Amino acid sequence: MKEIQTIQLSQKTKAIIIGAITAFALTASYLVNKRKHKNKNKPVAKIFNNDNLTMERYVFKIPTDHGEIEAVIEQGGECYAVHLNGDYIGNMWQDEDRGMLWNTHDNGLKPYLSEIAANLSEAFSRKGFPSILKGTYNEILDTNWKTSETLEVVIAADTDMEVFSTFLKDEVLNLVTFEEHLDLMVKKEGEDYFVLVGIN
Repeated sequence: MKEIQTIQLSQKTKAIIIGAITAFALTASYLVNKRKHKNKNKPVAKIFNNDNLTMERYVFKIPTDHGEIEAVIEQGGECYAVHLNGDYIGNMWQDEDRGMLWNTHDNGLKPYLSEIAANLSEAFSRKGFPSILKGTYNEILDTNWKTSETLEVVIAADTDMEVFSTFLKDEVLNLVTFEEHLDLMVKKEGEDYFVLVGIN
């Protein structure tokens, strides 16, 4: 009789433990789902360059008969997707059969191909550095050369200046491949206050 009670007690203990684990798992699952749902409507803090860390992206202006247009070039494998003033117009790549010259099959892109290629060839120089900056940091609205060694960097008004400038100071050297000195005057749109970030 004692053996039977011991076995029953053991089964009751197992049932209690399994019940406790199940209750804990359900509670944890409920809390996680509630937290996810609660955070869905909250504004997400910006993580600078979050979606561009593993992808080359360049932003620059090219002249046309109708004024300047903004070109955004994004790498996708061996091809680069091209957007002009926000509209996708085709892909381009460096063609091995043509001595690594840029090529495209897209008729809408052909008239701009040489101008885009020229800008891409300068992207890693000090002169072309704004295209990498704007391509890397979505917070940058515009860049303007103040002198040959000073580049004004205009960021969106809703960007936290202190956080962005600190992040830029820490990370910008990862983008630099030139040896010349460059000062970045980082300022918010519509404001005169700026933070100076020195390179090299």
